[in-house]
Amino acid sequence: MKKLTTLFITMLMGLTAWSDIPNGYYVNAIGKQDEELMSALEGIIYTHSLLDYNYMWIAYDVTDVGSDGYYIDMYSDCKYNNQSAHVAGASFVGEGINREHSFPKSWFGGEVAPMFTDLTMLIPTDAYVNQRRGNNPYGVCAGGITYTNEELGVTMKGKLGTSTYEGCTSKVFEPDDEYKGDFARIYFYMVTCYKSDLGNWPGCDQLDYQKNKYKAFSDWSMQLLMEWHRADPVSQKELNRNEAVYTEQGNRNPFVDHPELAEYIWGTKQHEEWTGEGTPVDPFDKQVPVMRPVDETAVKGTSFRADWTAVDHVSSYTLKVSRVEYTGATLLMAETFSKVNAYSDGYTDVGESLDDYTDNPGWTGSKLYPAAGHSLKFGTSSVAGSLTSPELALTSTITVQFNAKNWVNKNGVNDNSSVVVSCGNVSQTIALTNDPTDYTVVLTGCSENNITLSGTGGNKRFYVYGINIYNGDLTTTPPRRQVVEEGDSTWRMVSGINDSCYTVNALAEGYYEYMVKAIYTDGTESIWSNIEHVTLTGEGDELLIGDVNGDGEVSVADVTRLIDYILGHEEAVISQEAADVNDDGEVSVADVTRIIDIITKGVD
Repeated sequence: MKKLTTLFITMLMGLTAWSDIPNGYYVNAIGKQDEELMSALEGIIYTHSLLDYNYMWIAYDVTDVGSDGYYIDMYSDCKYNNQSAHVAGASFVGEGINREHSFPKSWFGGEVAPMFTDLTMLIPTDAYVNQRRGNNPYGVCAGGITYTNEELGVTMKGKLGTSTYEGCTSKVFEPDDEYKGDFARIYFYMVTCYKSDLGNWPGCDQLDYQKNKYKAFSDWSMQLLMEWHRADPVSQKELNRNEAVYTEQGNRNPFVDHPELAEYIWGTKQHEEWTGEGTPVDPFDKQVPVMRPVDETAVKGTSFRADWTAVDHVSSYTLKVSRVEYTGATLLMAETFSKVNAYSDGYTDVGESLDDYTDNPGWTGSKLYPAAGHSLKFGTSSVAGSLTSPELALTSTITVQFNAKNWVNKNGVNDNSSVVVSCGNVSQTIALTNDPTDYTVVLTGCSENNITLSGTGGNKRFYVYGINIYNGDLTTTPPRRQVVEEGDSTWRMVSGINDSCYTVNALAEGYYEYMVKAIYTDGTESIWSNIEHVTLTGEGDELLIGDVNGDGEVSVADVTRLIDYILGHEEAVISQEAADVNDDGEVSVADVTRIIDIITKGVD
């Protein structure tokens, strides 16, 4: 009966579109601007039903079931429903499901009502991916890790890694493109609904109340979330969920009902009064194209194809390609000890069986004990403990970040412990505090392929909650991206593209970033899309004579491109070697004639 009810609700949601905002719901916000507007919205949505945390499992049958009868999991492609396992700790993608605070609870102080059980930001997700995400902010991390389970045929959506977005250098979770706008609008809701509480929240890298006050977010986060909000407009899935949350909790997300509100608080319409009538400024909805991940099958030694989503009302696209090099540190491994599921200090040394307790295989150690809070306890009253990482491709300069604290007995007496971080003959000793704290150690002159954390002796016990290992010096702050050089072989700006893809040819070896923007039919331009990356070996591709534009075939398009090049059109980039069809050492009209012969007569 419960399954039939869920199916009926899902069908009803699809038929009615669930977009009926109660009459006069936002009337108190009309005519207001900036902070006054945000305060008015807070007054409208703050009062709502306080739900029980366990009730989420019931609510999800109304708010998050898709047309196939399974939860819409924004973190994975797993098929979960109300019969799936609720997992406290997971060892792989697909093992079970969690209630995910997409806006981490530690940011507002933990299990604090009413934020802790706010259904707008509590979503059903795969447990393993949720634990990997942890409390890390949402961001952009080119080259991040995506976890999969080949045996079950399921995979994580999004990726985890070190931020590559300017202004942020921390570890971040990058959601799937399909849901970036959803999460941005959830975050807009959270800081609006609880605007009066923001100054008392512990906060995080994604928030900066001290600097930006009611706008809440740090500078980089504000910019990123607005980019996501614009590039990923409100979907039918979001409309459905917003209406369903309203039936369960009694309040709505204003930024789903009226997406333009974000512009009035954080965007282009600051200092303007909201009319309550949307944004009739433009005659059509100007969406921003989204760059798709690189198709590895379309990557060659000196060329690749860029693909992006097509948007409406566009006359052309402009593609920008630049060779770059990263000068900061590179994350090699993140270890959170998520498999440790103890409620108190264990009594068995797990140093010889660490694969059962660590995210990454290959750790070794001695006098290590599972402890509460996904941590390992080091040492005893008589012997020091130690932990050695798996073998890694370490450079001579490495950075080790770890979170640790002193052991403290029930009477509040601690061991005044220190952690020794070493790599070969170089080491650094860090004195610990009594609360979990992040420490950063840079070692120069590393000659081994692993690092070791150890105590200084007996009766010097401590806990470690997580470790990140980087190649390079994470404490330096060089530019995140540096253009190596500009020129035909390392930099391109291609305009006038009429399709949602383009093949870039004749590039040198290196690591490239690329992005696209739309030129609308009224002559205005979009902002640049998200950035994607590709690595080229620089090795010569098999040359197809006459394939001037490098699309893998000889056609009329090559004739057109070559004529444009001969006439001096700057956007007409060609492969000189492929264009010199008659092999006379120059590109001319004679080569155009020769290509026409290849097409029409099959001449070699």
